[in-house]
Amino acid sequence: MEVRMVLKRKNLKGHICFETPAEADLQSALRRVLTSCRDKYNDYVSVTFQPPYKPRTTGKGSQNHHLNGHIIQICNATNNDYETIKYCVKMIAVEQMGYPFETVCGHVVPKGEKNCNTEECAKLIEASHVLAAQMGIVLKETEND
Repeated sequence: MEVRMVLKRKNLKGHICFETPAEADLQSALRRVLTSCRDKYNDYVSVTFQPPYKPRTTGKGSQNHHLNGHIIQICNATNNDYETIKYCVKMIAVEQMGYPFETVCGHVVPKGEKNCNTEECAKLIEASHVLAAQMGIVLKETEND
């Protein structure tokens, strides 16, 4: 069980603490993980510290538009459907660029781009470049990307 969230650090009487999130669903997820750690791991919790990245950008001229534009260009050049090419892009990002995924019954399930941050979306864009290059497709970088 894993939950990811950005928390604000606080110093309290010489201890490093973190404010709990305001969102009820995140509070519930955090509570479930901490309860599991208490019950199964004697209150030990694995923690990874990293800078918070902003969510991927959306709208005209955004990362999201850039990525989707590349996927559509690859679809048009190969006559494959959008979901197939998007999956191929994500798998390249997982295998070569450290894009996040989970494993379900032995199957790799890449993280959905809806919840990507700017760093993760950049990996998907780069993976779309790699896929296009592997297929001999020259992508057009336009103002709409």
